[in-house]
Amino acid sequence: MEQESSFIEEQQGERRFNIDLLRAEEDIDGLIEALGSGDGLTRQRAALALGDFGGVKEVDPLIRALGDPLTAVREAAADSLTLLEGASVEPLIELIENPEASGKYEEPTTAGGQATVTGPGGQTWEIETRRDLRRVYAAAILGEIGDPSAVESLIRALKDPNDDLRCQATGAIAKFGRGSVEPLTAMLADPDPEVRTVVLGVLGDTGEASAVAALIGALHDENTDVRGAAAGALFRMGDLAVDPLIGATKDADRNVRLYAAGALKYIGNPRAIDALEALARSGDAEEKSVAEDAIEKIRMVQSGGVVEPSAPTSR
Repeated sequence: MEQESSFIEEQQGERRFNIDLLRAEEDIDGLIEALGSGDGLTRQRAALALGDFGGVKEVDPLIRALGDPLTAVREAAADSLTLLEGASVEPLIELIENPEASGKYEEPTTAGGQATVTGPGGQTWEIETRRDLRRVYAAAILGEIGDPSAVESLIRALKDPNDDLRCQATGAIAKFGRGSVEPLTAMLADPDPEVRTVVLGVLGDTGEASAVAALIGALHDENTDVRGAAAGALFRMGDLAVDPLIGATKDADRNVRLYAAGALKYIGNPRAIDALEALARSGDAEEKSVAEDAIEKIRMVQSGGVVEPSAPTSR
């Protein structure tokens, strides 16, 4: 009986890899070589196997595989890089920080073409270059690993010109919870209202009580879109935001009062009714309308009625 081999020479001269044997023998070099196989399933299984060993040697080949034309291979490489944790954090951060860093993982003969990437909430993108693919995956993987050293880089990525990277970074940052609130709050001083708007959305996604004060403060922003984003983020905070929003219904700034009433409407906590009634009595016609609408919706919820979800606004 012939001894089983890690690969079999095919007639066409291409190696057919025995991934199970390579894994059992802890043949990392063989598994790395298998990532170059012409067979997609072989590449996928090799990428998954490389996550078992926890070394540094596997990181670069797996990052290269993040640009594979097959989604299954890319996802397998991402899963293994997540398992490698500490060994993969610095190279992944480099991808986020430096758009050119991905180039060193390219094969000279790599072909271009679009690839589909799935991100937070099942959203998909068609991405043109493998270099961009690697950066987008890097943000997602860093969010899964949860190493605090990645937070600052991910937050800076919110200003990256790559739309897909910015979107993936928002989901990754939210996973850091309390550890991301302070650096995100600092970003609210950015002069670009689009950046402030994105930051507020991420703060809301963290669900951290420590973010509420910054969100309330952003209701004073000079930009209407930013104020709306702050109200939307406060709505997602739920009961954590009720008392600060009640206070905001008495704010000297009319816009703040309107946005606070709108957010309270969608949170639906009956503790807000007294403050909303006071706003309806003391405010102008629009404030009265918004406050009364909020009261009606809150009472409807209390009585067991169903309120259709809607984006939080001042109305």
